[in-house]
Amino acid sequence: MAASRPSSLEDFPTRPTGGTMGRKIQVTTNYWAAKALPKGDLYQYDVDITDDKSKPLPIPVNRKVFNAVVRAASNENETFQGKAGFTVYDGRKIAYSPVKINMSSADAYRLAIELPEDDGNGNGSGNGHAQSSDSRARPPRKFNFVIKFACSIKMDRLEKFLKGALDMGDQCQDVINLFDIAIRHNASLISGAETVGRGWYLRSLFTASGDLGNGAEAWNGVKMSMRAGSGQMFLNADLATTAFLISGPAIDVAKRILGASAIQRELGAHQVQTLQRLLGKVRITLAFRSNGRKKYNINKIGDTPASRLMFEHATNGVTRKISVADYFREQYNITLQYPHLPCFSVGDLKRPVQLPFEVVEIPPGQCFKRKLDEGQTGKMIVIAQQKPNERLNRAGAGVKALVADAAEGQDFRTNDYLDAFGIRIAKDPVALPARILEAPLLCYNPKSKEKEFKPRDGAWNMKDHKVARGMTLHSWSVLVLVPENRLKRDVVDNFTKVLVQTARIHGMEVPMERPPLRYGSDRNMEDMLKAAYRDAGEGCSKKPQMILVILPDTNPRRYAEIKRTSDTILGVVTQCMQSKHAFKAAPQYCANLVLKINVKLGGFNSFLAGKTATQGPQLPFISEAPTLVIGADVTHPGPGEGNSRPSIAALVGSLDAQCARFAATLRIQRSPQGRQRSDIIQDMKGMVTELLRGFFRETKVKPARIVVYRDGASEGQFKEIRHTEIKAIRNACDDIEKASGSGKAYSPPITYIVVTKRHNTRFFPRKKDEADRSGNCQPGTVVDTVITHPKEWDFFLNSHAGLLGTSRSAHYHVLHDDNKFTSDKLQNMTYRLCYLYARCTRSVSICPPIYYADLVAARARAHFQGMEWGDDETSSSGGQGSEKAKLWDERYAKVKPELALVMYYM
Repeated sequence: MAASRPSSLEDFPTRPTGGTMGRKIQVTTNYWAAKALPKGDLYQYDVDITDDKSKPLPIPVNRKVFNAVVRAASNENETFQGKAGFTVYDGRKIAYSPVKINMSSADAYRLAIELPEDDGNGNGSGNGHAQSSDSRARPPRKFNFVIKFACSIKMDRLEKFLKGALDMGDQCQDVINLFDIAIRHNASLISGAETVGRGWYLRSLFTASGDLGNGAEAWNGVKMSMRAGSGQMFLNADLATTAFLISGPAIDVAKRILGASAIQRELGAHQVQTLQRLLGKVRITLAFRSNGRKKYNINKIGDTPASRLMFEHATNGVTRKISVADYFREQYNITLQYPHLPCFSVGDLKRPVQLPFEVVEIPPGQCFKRKLDEGQTGKMIVIAQQKPNERLNRAGAGVKALVADAAEGQDFRTNDYLDAFGIRIAKDPVALPARILEAPLLCYNPKSKEKEFKPRDGAWNMKDHKVARGMTLHSWSVLVLVPENRLKRDVVDNFTKVLVQTARIHGMEVPMERPPLRYGSDRNMEDMLKAAYRDAGEGCSKKPQMILVILPDTNPRRYAEIKRTSDTILGVVTQCMQSKHAFKAAPQYCANLVLKINVKLGGFNSFLAGKTATQGPQLPFISEAPTLVIGADVTHPGPGEGNSRPSIAALVGSLDAQCARFAATLRIQRSPQGRQRSDIIQDMKGMVTELLRGFFRETKVKPARIVVYRDGASEGQFKEIRHTEIKAIRNACDDIEKASGSGKAYSPPITYIVVTKRHNTRFFPRKKDEADRSGNCQPGTVVDTVITHPKEWDFFLNSHAGLLGTSRSAHYHVLHDDNKFTSDKLQNMTYRLCYLYARCTRSVSICPPIYYADLVAARARAHFQGMEWGDDETSSSGGQGSEKAKLWDERYAKVKPELALVMYYM
């Protein structure tokens, strides 16, 4: 195949003719078609809401002010009369109206408005204790409201966009934003609906909410957004589950966090810290007040019991010291049942109000802002899992609750706001065409009893199979981090014996059947691993290849220290396992370990068949010419991990024609000062240069073309990615050829595909024989019409078999294509690659290079000496340029060169 001429970086590739390969079926999706859209122009306005403070107001406060202004100015001849009364607002700076708002001749409409002081921001003054019962309500809070005309929204642009007639790259985002805000504005008026991100959550919406432990509970809700498809707009709505803080009397909340027995005595410092982490800044209400201020935010949880926390209190002109417990007994006739517990400090920081737990309630609907721990995450997964039909039905119930129900006899749903804009949403979700692609022919070692076979239902096992290229494990050792009285030497010896037997059965050579064994502890992990490394080398004359580490549990800190030492100091692969598996010594478990160990040592487990007399190659395109396949990802610190940690960019690149082995390269990076974290890979040129050299070192040829699968990119950065990352790849190719001194041009054609898993599109089989065992779409189900982009090239591919819950297809969006793929060729190549994930015997949900890049980035979190990536960190403890950030950067250690061309990250 001749090299294609490089395409311009200005234009996105247009969609080629749709794919035709595979069995044609129909699926239902969680999209509801827009049956009517606005006619004529709509109007965008800028909104500014302020009070007497300089801080931006919270979205709920802005919404209250906006709605109060619309109500106040909605009478005849006033600003928001008629359809203008259905102006929708995003809660920040933008509003949209179906008609021009009446401002007479003024350039803006301004209104000073007062609302009752009940926002609970905790900014009021205190007097050192709870205010007395006869204190009056604080004066109303004053706001200044300004709305100005911004621009007209031309609906004819949307019509052109849906027909694919707008300029490439113009996503008609202003109109789509309007539709989104119209949907969300109505949801914001529903009592009890709480928003987190793009989701709206109602405690009463479904019954599947549940306790997650440690102060968190799961709420179900719906994520909703308007999406453009081929020729029409859709409402995409998917079931969502997120964690909220448990609500109720604060004393009960404390019991559920600390345990009922813990609050029967004075709290220790660690217990107070636990409550502070979970309840700091949380909104509370006063359970005993009938007037006066009732809402506050928690500033701090004290460490002095209410019975000993003293303040000066003036009564009848006499000032005396009194405890908080005594004050509540005298002032409110409340005898504290838990006077040994501390108080919530609220209100003014200089003169705080002290409130005992027993007089406070925590209202529902407050998002749980801490990172979920391992136990909470496990419970959340169980709660969030919904069978496909249940998920679709519940998403439909969410649309009914948060948007509208369809009136009897009508095939559409609308509400007052949508009706004012002329928007109607279909009653039923969309059914659309799909295809099921054929599974590839998978190959193992020719010595296998079954060397070629076609997997069924996306899964198989290692029975009768030997790995395609089995490595020889000459020198290795075992490090046991479990006391010998808990894991006897003979148990470990038996396990290693079964592991060696299993490795030999599946095609590896292991001359050393009884490796050196050493018991150790966590006290000095680096020294323990160095000793085990020496053991492996002393056991034979060859350089140590692997340390098998047996762990007592899944402690992430211990695991990170093992990987930091082995990856960045010793340059040897490690295989970790839990001690419970040593007792069982199950051959199936050992076979899974063999898959990982073999690729870590440089082997590969399976490949796709080449061209035969009866069929074409099973890995089209890649097998036709030397092709470098790259996986790329950028990961950022997660919730609760603060701003001082860097982002991590990871690339992997294929090393063979089978696309079975991938080298890795890493960078830590930070966005320019003042910018939010960016998804752009900053040193793409240097990283790709490393991969090009690795490919040449292994194959002795330069890649004739390059295919990139890119994860971790948002739609808003697609254009920037084209202009930076793809250009950087071209520059890497140019420079590497110049360095060779050949004087020739080297510009292999590049195809660049962004892969997204974090989307809300789901597909549901319409017939039982078109579903897999879990009720999900079968592996190989591809959708490339109806709900895909009107002009650009994207498709959805469900490449894996469902296990639990509802499967999520991967969304592939082609940003650049010098190789001139057809739909069928790209979809088939991508699907077949999903059968080559090295550490399991299943087809996987996204292309393996993406998985590998994600594993590399996750492993890099362990490469910071003396730093705990998983530790919580407040946002104020360090930013991008802080001393803490500099320390993180200084402590980062690079992977040893010995591991550059092996898959150590598996």
